[in-house]
Amino acid sequence: AQYRYLLPRLIGMWSHLERQGGTSGKGPIGSKGPGETQLETDRRLINKKIDKIRADLEEVRRVRATQRQQRQKNEIPVVAIVGYTNAGKSTLLNQLTGAAIPANNRLFDTLDTTSRLLTVSDTMDVVVSDTVGFIRKLPHQLVEAFKATLEELEYADLLLHVIDVANPEWQHQAEVVEKLIVELGANEIPRIDVFNKCDRVEAGDLRPHGADICSISARTGEGVDRLLEMIDQRLDKGTRRVTIHLPYDKGGLLDMLYREAKVESVEYSETIDIVAVCPPKVLGQIGDYTPDWTPPKEDWE
Repeated sequence: AQYRYLLPRLIGMWSHLERQGGTSGKGPIGSKGPGETQLETDRRLINKKIDKIRADLEEVRRVRATQRQQRQKNEIPVVAIVGYTNAGKSTLLNQLTGAAIPANNRLFDTLDTTSRLLTVSDTMDVVVSDTVGFIRKLPHQLVEAFKATLEELEYADLLLHVIDVANPEWQHQAEVVEKLIVELGANEIPRIDVFNKCDRVEAGDLRPHGADICSISARTGEGVDRLLEMIDQRLDKGTRRVTIHLPYDKGGLLDMLYREAKVESVEYSETIDIVAVCPPKVLGQIGDYTPDWTPPKEDWE
């Protein structure tokens, strides 16, 4: 984006070469203008750099696509943190996961997506991704440049929209983020609005409330436990920790459990006693051997 901004502005950067021609840029028709050769060289170099960065971004997309496929195969949900620039997204990621990524009080401190594994509950792990902050009147070429980092939104299972409630213009900033979420095609993804920096708001001020709203302070940790509960509720797909008593003639199911579930312990006694965290698909297959688990009733039952 920086090089594309610079490209049409090169012509004014070599005006000092006009003296060399001795014409102040008003030479005979058909003669070369002052500094023209230098301009051509600069344009070629900048276009080469743009092509190189484009190739690098494609490589980033390819690597991330491979990582996403692996996460989808392992059924690990993805939570993307979005919001206006300087709303506290990186501070929240540090608070949730203990990541030591830079989190400073300045615009666009984060320019690349950082992902960390977070254990939300004893039956759920999620990948949390920090993203580039949005800003009002973001130029289209800048949106294009950020696409490689922002495309994480498209594949997220849940968005955390971080809002700096201590900023007097937070409502306007939230609208800007809403528009960009729609532009990026992520408006159908479930979302929790996280009102951050509540420690800097007067106690008497009204804080927004609702089923999809959580007030926190990413710096002090206030309200973060409640946020984790909400994430757990939104992403709960029926995964449960169960104790399985497999008869020895059904030992083949143990291989399936190692492939499809998270086996925590195996003991051999009268039966094969297994403690595992199982998704619903696996629970349906081993339901006859799990006395402490009963299938959930369908709506029509």
